[in-house]
Amino acid sequence: MMEQLNLLNIKSYIVGNFRYAIYDSNVRWLLRKHILEQIHWRIDVMNPKCYNNGSCILCGCTTPALQMADKSCDEPCYPGMMNRSSWKAFKEGWTYFEEKSSIQWQIVNKKLIKKGAL
Repeated sequence: MMEQLNLLNIKSYIVGNFRYAIYDSNVRWLLRKHILEQIHWRIDVMNPKCYNNGSCILCGCTTPALQMADKSCDEPCYPGMMNRSSWKAFKEGWTYFEEKSSIQWQIVNKKLIKKGAL
């Protein structure tokens, strides 16, 4: 299934690939700490099939550039990119509610839990 061509997806593609270029260079330090942490975390929790294929099995976006974009993937394997304070609270065990998808996300015993539906 191919991703729809719209402004959000175009922006996500540009941001994801821009961050990937920085991430894959010797200027990785330019990425803000909370963004870099989320990138690492998203790669850890993403669907292993997507990682092994080099692209999302649902939308076809390349990995890991997709994990570096602000939006979540379509499955969804993880929430959208969080701001610094939301990320800090989420790491400490707080529930993160994503309005767009109406999903509540939480880390429990080092596992990602999602409640709700798209």
